[in-house]
Amino acid sequence: MAAPPQQGQVNLVFWGKKNDDSNKSGVTPPGSGGPPPGTSGGAPPAGDGGFSPEKALRFFTHAKTVHETENFEYAVQSWLNGLRWDPSSLSGLEGFFGSMDGWLTKSGNKPVGKEVYRSVSGKGDVDRYLYSLLEWGHRPSEVMLGIRVLEAAAKLRLTEPGTWVGTRVLAAAIRDKKTRKDVLLKIAECFSTLGAYDRAVHAAEAALNMDRTDGQLQAFIRELAAQATMTRGGYDKTGQSGGFRDNIRDAQKQQQLEESDRISKTDETIDRLLLAAKAELESRPGDLPTIEKYCKLLLERGRPQDEERAHVLYLRAHSDSKAFRFREMAGDIRIRQARRKVQSLKKMLEGAPQEESGQRMVAQAQDELAKLELEEFKLRVEAYPSDLTRKFELGKRFFAVGEYNESITCLQEAQADPKNRVPALLMLGQSFLKIQWVDESIGTFRQALEMRDVIPETNLELRYWLMVALQAKGESDRDLDAVVESDKLASSIAVQQITYRDIRPRREAIKKTLGELRAARGA
Repeated sequence: MAAPPQQGQVNLVFWGKKNDDSNKSGVTPPGSGGPPPGTSGGAPPAGDGGFSPEKALRFFTHAKTVHETENFEYAVQSWLNGLRWDPSSLSGLEGFFGSMDGWLTKSGNKPVGKEVYRSVSGKGDVDRYLYSLLEWGHRPSEVMLGIRVLEAAAKLRLTEPGTWVGTRVLAAAIRDKKTRKDVLLKIAECFSTLGAYDRAVHAAEAALNMDRTDGQLQAFIRELAAQATMTRGGYDKTGQSGGFRDNIRDAQKQQQLEESDRISKTDETIDRLLLAAKAELESRPGDLPTIEKYCKLLLERGRPQDEERAHVLYLRAHSDSKAFRFREMAGDIRIRQARRKVQSLKKMLEGAPQEESGQRMVAQAQDELAKLELEEFKLRVEAYPSDLTRKFELGKRFFAVGEYNESITCLQEAQADPKNRVPALLMLGQSFLKIQWVDESIGTFRQALEMRDVIPETNLELRYWLMVALQAKGESDRDLDAVVESDKLASSIAVQQITYRDIRPRREAIKKTLGELRAARGA
């Protein structure tokens, strides 16, 4: 497979850093001949000074030799061992896929041996990249496996390999008629992280074609297009420390760029960045990316006056541009403030938990928060009617304020999104129970429990609520079978976690009902 046009060479200073445990796992390749001359096996030794393209090249040369003898499995492991020494190698990546193709053809699509998987089963970022690469190599048509590789490559800032992977993943995703919008957005975000802005625009536009009403995505595409223009003009070449611009002449501007990308900033740094962003906004008062950048810094500093200033600017940007995302960000500020008020009141009440006036204040603040969130999410669903995640969030807010019929309507639509299906069914079942549609509640909880990949915590919660619904059915309909099943669920939950919710008193109540019904049957 031919490589796409290059987006810039990864700076090998990045690979000269001292390694974490991504360097510690690896094995000597099996097969005749052992590891290539001049190498010590699979992984770079911990603390040896970093990655080495020279040592990687020896593995790659060895891989080519054994590939030509059709010892494809050994060749695959040799490519992986070489990529551990130099993950930025595009030729190593292409060679790996060539040997994987040979192995799959020769073996009839069987997986490689366990020793190959063990060689890349560490916990470091490079291990995760190589392991996901091996999984995808077995099933290269599966988009989600490819995205795992792309995400791992983006995290490591592997510009050329990541772009090569992403180009193929994007093509496969576009061909797949079942591809979701969020999948295409994930690909766009990874391309953006890698600095491949032209391809990021392509992926984002494919996502936009699935929902032409998404104003936030349209703005994101404009920003990507601007970055792509800068890249083509040579203003955004990959450099040290994760891809900062290396050809900007203004040293003060370079410092601002580096400081703004830091996760942890000192107060002095934030103040300096805010002054620069404010000056930039004053020179371009209507520029939306500049407004967003300034507001982000205001919220990062987080003073009360900063939040109010950002709120005003977001509302003004929404009024001027009609882009709803600015209205959404303004709403997020008010929600954050309301949540902080609740937490502050709860903390004040810790010293006097029985103080009645304090409890009323907390209850009132919680009620105000729930109503505020409900109104905000009503606006968001109105602006993005096809966004099922927002619809799920609105269903949760309707539930929180006791509007269960409205919650049911939203959650029934939201369950169509696989990402939210199980949590939507969990809340949907509780909503049915609240309006005393007990049979519908039981059926909903059973449906959720039949879903694949339900995490243990959610499985426990689903079983608990199914137990509650069956208990309610047994008590209202005098249904012995429902109470028997409820009793079995109560017993299994108690065995698993005796302190879960109110399982002790509820189990006793179920036992009592069970005894009464059996006595009545016996009479």
